[in-house]
Amino acid sequence: MTQTELAPEGASTSARRTRSVVLVSIGAVVILVLVAVAAYQAGTKHGNRVRALTGTAYVGAHQASVKVAGWSYGIRQDVTWIDQDGTSHEDGWPACLAPLGATVRVRFGEISVNGPLDDSWREVVWVDCRGATRVR
Repeated sequence: MTQTELAPEGASTSARRTRSVVLVSIGAVVILVLVAVAAYQAGTKHGNRVRALTGTAYVGAHQASVKVAGWSYGIRQDVTWIDQDGTSHEDGWPACLAPLGATVRVRFGEISVNGPLDDSWREVVWVDCRGATRVR
């Protein structure tokens, strides 16, 4: 007797169905992974990224302005900043942007922001005081 003759009726059909379900499940997982990878790639190519820049900041009363490559950036009091020891601060004024009237060479991060009226601007999102130097 062969294996087919010993198996109960319908067993080969059940095995085929199970195999089909497994193959369809594997195919669905592969498609989901490919879609996730494509979405990630699209986001990294076209998404907003923080750009690190270095410029000379002119310090005012809890605000500073930096000009780099024809753009003027405003630094506000609520910016995240890193002190000379490498500690991150989410509030308070960056210690390297003092005293009032100082001119300081500083590294900062900016990101492009699109407004609701088809306007856009560049927002300073962090200031790194490590290596900041007073120009005058």
